[in-house]
Amino acid sequence: MSKFLLALLATVFTPAIAEAAPPPKQPKLIVMIAVDQFSAELWDRYKANYTGGLKRLGEGIAYARGYQSHAATETCPGHSTMLTGRHPAGTGIVANDWLDRATGESIYCVSVPGQPGATVRGPQNLRAETLGDWMKTANPANRVVTISGKDRAAIMLAGHKADAVYWWNDGEGFITSPLAGPATPAVTGPAAAFNADLIARWRQAPPALWPAEAPASCAALARPHRFGTFAESGRIPPEFAQGVTDGPDFAASPAFQLQFRSSALFDPTVMDFTDKVIDGMHLGHGAGTDLLAVSFSATDYIGHRYGNGGAEMCVQMQVIDATIGRLLARLDGLGVPYVVALTADHGATDAAERSTENGVPAQRIDAKGVVKALNANLRSKLSLNADPFVFADANELYLRPGLDAATASSAMAAALPWLKARPEVADVRTRAEIAAVAMPRGAPRRLTIPQRYRESFDPARSGDLFIAFRPRASIGMPAKFGDSVAGHGSVWDYDRRVPILFWWPGIVAATPSAAAETVDIAPTLAAIAHVPAPPVDGTCLKRVAASACHR
Repeated sequence: MSKFLLALLATVFTPAIAEAAPPPKQPKLIVMIAVDQFSAELWDRYKANYTGGLKRLGEGIAYARGYQSHAATETCPGHSTMLTGRHPAGTGIVANDWLDRATGESIYCVSVPGQPGATVRGPQNLRAETLGDWMKTANPANRVVTISGKDRAAIMLAGHKADAVYWWNDGEGFITSPLAGPATPAVTGPAAAFNADLIARWRQAPPALWPAEAPASCAALARPHRFGTFAESGRIPPEFAQGVTDGPDFAASPAFQLQFRSSALFDPTVMDFTDKVIDGMHLGHGAGTDLLAVSFSATDYIGHRYGNGGAEMCVQMQVIDATIGRLLARLDGLGVPYVVALTADHGATDAAERSTENGVPAQRIDAKGVVKALNANLRSKLSLNADPFVFADANELYLRPGLDAATASSAMAAALPWLKARPEVADVRTRAEIAAVAMPRGAPRRLTIPQRYRESFDPARSGDLFIAFRPRASIGMPAKFGDSVAGHGSVWDYDRRVPILFWWPGIVAATPSAAAETVDIAPTLAAIAHVPAPPVDGTCLKRVAASACHR
């Protein structure tokens, strides 16, 4: 058969693939949605059940192979990649907390150097500019607003030039800091008014933290479990939530604050405030293009407190779907052209005990105990008077400041074989090994463990030893309610893979087979908004921005 006939038959019998409708030529509003700890596994598990906002976004351009490609799979590093286009190695945000290598002081990612105080927060540790910064440079009339349940999420999305940056602070409500953005009456007034009204409404009618019972689709997951030495019933509402809204001043009580963030009420409350901000600032109706970034945090708190395989997370998936649906409906009502992107700061895995029940090999690891044993071994072996390593988090150790070079070298040399012999440990690397790795270019799923570490390595802030525990490990030994039973932070793909979704009115559904990274979001949205972007680690996604990528 001739090549001509083969080509003709292929044309006749191959179904047409619809091209996505291009984004608005001149959007008035760019909306970035982050869902904390919204792993690709959760997206895949529940997407057939979504009926609200997540269903609509899934009918846009949905990258099934989305990645936070680095190793530091935590909230602050993950959020720092979304609107900067840079990996944590470029943003300088290597973890939620790191140690000052000279003093050993713990540094929170949005703390402000020389400015103590639990509510003094800002982007001073962020070494990159964000999409919002690019927009403000291009046109000061463009406005940038960010809102979250977490300070670090709101600030990382905002950057250095935002018009308003808000986050929830326990016992106060939504606040800002003059070092995070303007703290003028025009910014603080609406938050104060919302907070006062919220407390008044809660006093009049105490809110339900959870539905009265598990929806039918979640009921089968409502089973008791023991995580570490902590047991919980698994039912909805959780037994620990009972009675925490009793009394007129319940909102200020430690019991309520312990429950609120990890409840089905938290994200809808963030959405209530977002609705007020959209209305009060007339977002989408300014002289330029506005950027609204909203990070919903409850999925992360629920995942830590209950794991992601139970009825609690099943309920939360319905809540976040409905909450994002509310946001999209609000955007529809503005009557302006808009574009939405959604992703997550990291993934997660379920509690090891339930994973094992479900046939997934997993184990619970006392990481602090491992480090304690390592230090004890080295103190004895090297005749040291103090621990040579300081524990920063489960995956990163720092040499104690003040160690002389010979002792530091001996400690590193002795620690490597000791850690590699531990059954809980899959991989160990030194800072010298990671620093020598070239910054990777290529498919994120193929990155080696050292390459994943390299993308989140900063020589001034990163540690000295990098530990990868076995896949599906749950770190820590929960003993009471409030302790974390599951989490994230590993180099493994279940923590790195996240959904990356784009949507605008009139879009044609597409599921590109190519991989995308969260660092691709900022240059893509910049192209759509006609904003010049500096050189970044990500690339403009032509499947989304089409010809705008070539400007």
